[in-house]
Amino acid sequence: MHATEPPQGEHAPVLRLVSDSSRAGTARAGIVELYHLEFRSMARLAYLLCGDMQQADDLTHDAFVRLYEHWDRVDDPARRVGYLRSIVVNLAHSAHRRQATARRHAARSVFAEGGGTTASTSAEDEAIWSAARPQVMAALVALPDRQRTAVVLRHWLRMTESEIAETMGCSVGSVRTHVSRGHQTLAQRLGGIR
Repeated sequence: MHATEPPQGEHAPVLRLVSDSSRAGTARAGIVELYHLEFRSMARLAYLLCGDMQQADDLTHDAFVRLYEHWDRVDDPARRVGYLRSIVVNLAHSAHRRQATARRHAARSVFAEGGGTTASTSAEDEAIWSAARPQVMAALVALPDRQRTAVVLRHWLRMTESEIAETMGCSVGSVRTHVSRGHQTLAQRLGGIR
């Protein structure tokens, strides 16, 4: 089955299904009707969960595809909207986890390449950094996502608080809180390492 949605003004997107002969016509008709009734509300839900319109549309289409694939498992038509909503939520959470994992791996590769130093770093600081890198990385990875993101953006990318706030989608005050808490936790975990 394939689903496509050409964006067209105020009208609900169009769902086109191409299916094999084993699918009943009632399932096809049912999913198309449900798509027309619920696409917008499910897309809004997905957007609120992921914060990205393109990803929200993709998640919503994937949810309809999954519901279609399991159409006969949900016998009660009244339960299909709830089941569809659960699929959207689960897909959004899975996408968030994949993105968080990708960010952690990207951070590890930056540290493995010595990304914590700059051209103006002294030889002494470089020696301390090289010796402490595994401990610093372990402490940094252990921080909660928002604290780690704020600390990395502030110190490794040298972004301003307002740039970080825009990147993280939060207020400057929240950035200050995340950076401060991250610093406190890192200081406790790293002890004398600067």
